[in-house]
Amino acid sequence: MVSLGIEELLKSPPPYLKGIRLGLLCNQASTDRNLVHSRHLIEQAFPGQLTCLLSPQHGFFADKQDNMVESEHTVDASGLPIFSLYSKTREPQPEMLDLFDLLLVDLVDVGTRVYTFLYTVANCLKAAAEHGKRVVLLDRPNPLGGLQIEGNLLRPSCRSFVGMYPIPMRHGLTLGELAKLINDHLGAVSIHADLKVIPMGGWHRQHYFIDTGLPWLFPSPNMPTPATALVYPGQVIWEGTNISEGRGTALPFELFGAPFINQHDLQTRAGRLKGCFL
Repeated sequence: MVSLGIEELLKSPPPYLKGIRLGLLCNQASTDRNLVHSRHLIEQAFPGQLTCLLSPQHGFFADKQDNMVESEHTVDASGLPIFSLYSKTREPQPEMLDLFDLLLVDLVDVGTRVYTFLYTVANCLKAAAEHGKRVVLLDRPNPLGGLQIEGNLLRPSCRSFVGMYPIPMRHGLTLGELAKLINDHLGAVSIHADLKVIPMGGWHRQHYFIDTGLPWLFPSPNMPTPATALVYPGQVIWEGTNISEGRGTALPFELFGAPFINQHDLQTRAGRLKGCFL
């Protein structure tokens, strides 16, 4: 049985978390296997220490359907500030960093280079290094497993917020592994933030998400199932064309289409290509 990083952390809370101010980078999918949100788990384990929440693209509640829509800062029902890291800024600002001593990171990644949660974490590592803050990342499974690597490496000339580092499209790493790689090795200058990764228990590289026994909560509006994540590394490329990748339908990325596509011709060509790979 796979145990999440948040669950491993709370089995034996480390002394270095006691009595300090905590921030938490998360969204609505950041729960344990019983669907209890990490925010509540942290508050129970460290009463009075959680001072703010930070959220990635699509907002804290993953309710921003369109792909590039920014979300604003807000306040939750208890008065805790929620800072959007996909707003006018993509990285924590000094007024945010002033609220915590250590940042906990608990995000669901989907194993593909263009998924922006990875770059939100990278920007947090940079800010933490610059301002003397610690980062503890609570690891989660790569839903595509950790064995297969596919796709091209990012060209430096194509660098953007949907691709900041030269990693493959399907990278085969957990978010914790990616954070370590970026922190210590990638980029013109390594970040070297004070980073600790809390690993999972029981996860093996051959595990796809369906093998983990964990519940799937959509980390973003168009990632409704593990099957979506599985096709995403290839199907997301349609976004660079005038063909729809099915965003907004019941099967985003599993469907694609355009009014000018000739279905019969497409099926014929796909059949020929399939034979080339058998």
